[in-house]
Amino acid sequence: MKNKLLKLFTIIGLIIAITTGCYAFSFRNMTLDLIHVSDTHITDRDSTPYKALGYSKELLTDAIDQINNSIGLDFVLFTGDMVDSATPENFYNYYKILSKLKYPTLNTFGNHEFYGDMTKEQVLETVRGYNPNYIFEDTYYAFTPKTDFRIVVLDATIKDNKTAMGEFPKEQLDFLDNELRQNQDKVVVIALHHAPVEPFVAKEHAIVNAKEFNEILFKYRNPIVVLSGHYHATKIRRIGNLVFVSTPSMVTYPMAFRRIKITNYKDRVIYDFKFLETTLEEIKEQNRQSVISYATLAGFETDRNTQFIYHKNKPKSARYKRNKIENISKETKTSKKELKKLTKQTEIKTKEKKKLFNFKKKETVTPQEI
Repeated sequence: MKNKLLKLFTIIGLIIAITTGCYAFSFRNMTLDLIHVSDTHITDRDSTPYKALGYSKELLTDAIDQINNSIGLDFVLFTGDMVDSATPENFYNYYKILSKLKYPTLNTFGNHEFYGDMTKEQVLETVRGYNPNYIFEDTYYAFTPKTDFRIVVLDATIKDNKTAMGEFPKEQLDFLDNELRQNQDKVVVIALHHAPVEPFVAKEHAIVNAKEFNEILFKYRNPIVVLSGHYHATKIRRIGNLVFVSTPSMVTYPMAFRRIKITNYKDRVIYDFKFLETTLEEIKEQNRQSVISYATLAGFETDRNTQFIYHKNKPKSARYKRNKIENISKETKTSKKELKKLTKQTEIKTKEKKKLFNFKKKETVTPQEI
């Protein structure tokens, strides 16, 4: 009888231990679920054939409404060009719309945040004043939202003159290297406005020392995701442990943003990308018919909605990653010829399109618009 009771209590104890263990185990720190929005360009300016600036506030409001209907998000990340130019009015209008968002937000800075009369210090002070989550002293910083993840925010904007090109100061490259070195056991998400691997060729918007940036990434084997905007284009490139993600603008077709879910297991990482487009279909269609090469901006289906797995036990060498990026550069240079051809074909129809869609202000589209 004693032995039977002992066995019974042992079984009950095991059941309790297993059950308690199951409930104690949590996916909370293994999964990062965020929204990535870029290039909202909030302004009172009229629309151009390239950017639906006249609808910038409505488009952001629509995105906020969609995000508020999402469940289980950790935070929302804006990767620069929040406003079209740095004025107190534009920042006020931007944060007035963001005040309706029920999730916390953080941001990187884009070139348009420094187009205007406001200094870097004034822009930072304004952002801190409106966003209690922005507790950082500079335009680049890092934080740990969950134990399995590290977020590194960088700023490649050149603030001394009005340029769309980017460049990393040495202190930021050192900062990045140090962050990656100290967090090799985590998934690292790097966020910035400019794209270190271009979705398409645009010399006027490139990072002049992107090669130095990428060389730092090549040294590390843990999963690294790079989120950017700036090009108003949709692209996802996988290179070994590196994932480069370009998210489009809210004011240029396809007028979309992303929900990104990353689950970090011991032996693998699962990436899930969901593409969320504006519900303002009339504005989107109007802009689609006026932009050059809208298909380039929209990308392929795998650049929009996709899920894939990275296996940690199959790392790629630095040479492999370096060669892969060099080949990507050659591919984008080839696509430039196709873009020129499309540009020539649409030049004849530009005047007709401007009349058809009744743009309030006639402006010539230039590379500096991005």
